[in-house]
Amino acid sequence: MSVLTTRRPRRKVWILVLALYLATLATDVARKVFGFPAGTLGIVYVLVGAIYLLSLRGIGSRLRASPGPLPIWLALLSIWCVIEAVIPRVPVGMAVLGWSSYVFFVPLLYVGAELMSDDRRAASALRVVAVAGAGVGLGAVASALLGQSAPVLLQPIVPSVGIHTFDTASIYLAPSIFATAEEAAEALLIALFAWIALAHLPVGRLSRTSSVVIGVLIATGLIAAERRADLVVAVAGVIVLLLVRPVKATRIAGRPAFWTATLARGRLGPALILGAIGMIALVSFLGASRLVPFLTSASNGQDALTLMFSPSHPSALSGQGTGTSTQGASLVGATSFVGLAKDGQYAGYVLDGRTFVVAEGGLTKTWLELGIMGVILYGGVFFSVLAPAIRSLRRTDGVGRALTILAVTLGIVFIKGHQSLDDPLIQPFFWLAAGGAWGRLRAPFRQWPDDAENSSPTVSWGNSLRQSAAGSRAG
Repeated sequence: MSVLTTRRPRRKVWILVLALYLATLATDVARKVFGFPAGTLGIVYVLVGAIYLLSLRGIGSRLRASPGPLPIWLALLSIWCVIEAVIPRVPVGMAVLGWSSYVFFVPLLYVGAELMSDDRRAASALRVVAVAGAGVGLGAVASALLGQSAPVLLQPIVPSVGIHTFDTASIYLAPSIFATAEEAAEALLIALFAWIALAHLPVGRLSRTSSVVIGVLIATGLIAAERRADLVVAVAGVIVLLLVRPVKATRIAGRPAFWTATLARGRLGPALILGAIGMIALVSFLGASRLVPFLTSASNGQDALTLMFSPSHPSALSGQGTGTSTQGASLVGATSFVGLAKDGQYAGYVLDGRTFVVAEGGLTKTWLELGIMGVILYGGVFFSVLAPAIRSLRRTDGVGRALTILAVTLGIVFIKGHQSLDDPLIQPFFWLAAGGAWGRLRAPFRQWPDDAENSSPTVSWGNSLRQSAAGSRAG
């Protein structure tokens, strides 16, 4: 009876996580095709809230088995968000949206850790993401080939964001089914590492032909979206995964880990080679004379620092208020403008006679809203999660390594200034991936009660993670 009662909530959570992923794919489609408002994104928050409610049972063991300092960092960051809302007198709705961009999705880490610790459920989730990613990649390729003549489904919601001007040329950024090419590229980045992780699992893998086709579509979709940062971290992440080998020969499904890793590389190799060929062909077709200079051109990395310490924003060290940079401006009817300072242009808006500066995303947005203290606290959240996972990179299996690299690459894209971890269509999967990396620690020795056909001995989820974390610290 106890086994049945523990299996039911876990299955319901998995179904809701699947619904969450499908909702992130369908939200922008609904906005494009049916003209739904931006508030449609609220379905993401509703689904995440439902996941939390179903995950309350057994929360104590999950907290003990995951990064210990994380709840402390989250509590301190939440308190600071309240302070930065009360003192600057930020409207409640704006402040709540701002807080949610920092804290609300983080507990998905515990959900990801539990779901990814089960091979069969991990395979199901990764397979859905990989297959859906192939569809997104195909849409990105179609968007790139058709350009502004593409159907509404494959156009950006705001036409102007589809054109990127650099130097004296312009280039079209293919959004696939998403509102922007940025979201499409980050969704494809998630699909790429999900596809790689799936190849390392002993169960539930795709056939060789299906895997090659899906890998090629994801890879060519990334180049079609034409986002520099996402392409760079994707290539760097794949190289790291190919170079990193397990530190010891643990056994997975009766085979040593190094043998399983070698088989996975053999399965991924043809798809990676064909994906590279597809990229070259697509670049040539779209016009290498424009695309290659764009992808290799450097962006001005000083813009973020200039904005943080600009005379137009004298409260950079203390913060202008939770949610005031991007999240809540549209809720309160603010008047936007583009200002000029001796450092260059900056975007902002006026609300109740006060002027606020806005940033596209990344740590600049955090710095503007919460000041230097907010950046430190937000950085502590990431460090407490990613640092132990990175230290354990060679101690976990191929799935854990792929999920760790995925979390790191999304973090790098965010630091570069993208909206990935401010975007409710992308951020949930950063925390699910980071949690999945924790869940895969010592996965070869773990088995749920409903996994009777697996031959590995049973070790409780919480104990196995604590043992792995202790081993990592000792190493």
